[in-house]
Amino acid sequence: MMFNQKMVASIKSKGKILREFKDTVYIPFACEYSILLKNLNTVKAIVNVYIDGENAVPGGLVINPGQSIDLERWIKNGNLSEGNKFKFIERTENIENGPRGIKDEDGLVRAEYQFELPRPVVNIAD
Repeated sequence: MMFNQKMVASIKSKGKILREFKDTVYIPFACEYSILLKNLNTVKAIVNVYIDGENAVPGGLVINPGQSIDLERWIKNGNLSEGNKFKFIERTENIENGPRGIKDEDGLVRAEYQFELPRPVVNIAD
């Protein structure tokens, strides 16, 4: 589980949060997984999730204060139910020599977020 400035991100497999070892989470090969995102702040956040260097949520996800989202698939054209599910696959010779090839960010999951600015408090004097 990653916790930074009131944003939580965890990797889940089979409904359970996977344990971290320093800054690494080990996912079994051929296993589907999801990414749990939780906003513990009092303002909205926009989150972009990159898997293997590609943004899984183009345009970002808006997460309200106190809200959590269990992201389990790539979002295509704003559709939350039709993209491919996240699956950790072994890099084989067919993948390395295929159209996808080898990328520097293979196996990396990165979440970038930004909180909205809090509304200013204005005191009106009588």
